[in-house]
Amino acid sequence: MGKVAATRLRDKMIVTEQGHEIGTLFDVVINEDTGELIALVVEPTTEVILDNMITDKENLVLVPFSAVRAVKDFIIVDVRRIPKKSERVGMFAKVPE
Repeated sequence: MGKVAATRLRDKMIVTEQGHEIGTLFDVVINEDTGELIALVVEPTTEVILDNMITDKENLVLVPFSAVRAVKDFIIVDVRRIPKKSERVGMFAKVPE
């Protein structure tokens, strides 16, 4: 994936490879030590999404950057790479419910 300025990502729609909307990009999580982009913080478009996906204390969805497949007019993600609430692993295991 090529380089994209963070300002160009603001308010982009996050969709699955199947075209289902997850929400709009609200913020990003970056590793302060390495500068690595770890996760997208997404404002969900519907309450239904909140039932399955890991959210933070403000009910914003956390999408690991490893799930991102393409950044064009939309940010396209592989939903299979987004952990479910029941599968809290890695940094997502520490997110308070």
